[in-house]
Amino acid sequence: MLKIYFGYDENAVLSVDTYFNNTYEDEWFDDAFVKKIVKVVDDSEVRDRQLIVSPVLGQIPPERLSGGAKALILLYETNNFYTDLIVCGSNCEDLLLDIGEKKDIRCSLSGYDLSLESLGTGDHLTPVECENDGTLLHTHKEFVMKMLSIMGGTDEG
Repeated sequence: MLKIYFGYDENAVLSVDTYFNNTYEDEWFDDAFVKKIVKVVDDSEVRDRQLIVSPVLGQIPPERLSGGAKALILLYETNNFYTDLIVCGSNCEDLLLDIGEKKDIRCSLSGYDLSLESLGTGDHLTPVECENDGTLLHTHKEFVMKMLSIMGGTDEG
């Protein structure tokens, strides 16, 4: 299950690039789901463990992936990696929900960059837990209202 703490958390890894570049393992790039992350987030193709082909950057090593792709790979491949989702763009949302359906992951969200628009629809029926108060959020609307009530100071929630 995906668990999100709404607000700034000083324990979250914000330097995802540095963390990833010093901890990733080559064999992660053999995994079909990691290849999907690279394709969806960076529109790039994993050719082998040290070769990714980007339409913008050409041939690159894993260290040149975007912060969003790196964060998702770390959440998927490691245990207890904790980051702020401000490093992820909206193109990470579905994959983040996919990972949360495969295993328990925790993240914080200190900005309004993500709204999990597909939560509660199609393939994403598993709720997200708000770590601030333990509420289970089943839909995009519930997610946004909870985020606003905690981070935006509204009385709804």
